[in-house]
Amino acid sequence: MRALAALLLGSLIGIAATLIHPTMTPFGVILAVVATYLSIRWIGRFFGSKRYKLIALIGWFIVIIRAGTFGVGQELLIQGDNAGTALLFAGFILGIVAVLQRA
Repeated sequence: MRALAALLLGSLIGIAATLIHPTMTPFGVILAVVATYLSIRWIGRFFGSKRYKLIALIGWFIVIIRAGTFGVGQELLIQGDNAGTALLFAGFILGIVAVLQRA
């Protein structure tokens, strides 16, 4: 049950990061990346294990990858511009850093 909760929380973090990153270009990306890091770290502290941080990062990654690929109508939620690339790269790197830190 905890694993499912961590996966759903990671997915919600990914949805929030996807929706907030294009707003006010530098600040939206910074807010999305910092919120990703802090949320994944909080999940590990809340559940008390690194395993749940990794599960949350996987949920975040699934949402981000899906948002960065073309949909049925050829739409993209995360484009290949500076903001989208920064979200993909910095978000994943800081997610890994959050997972590797002590719970």
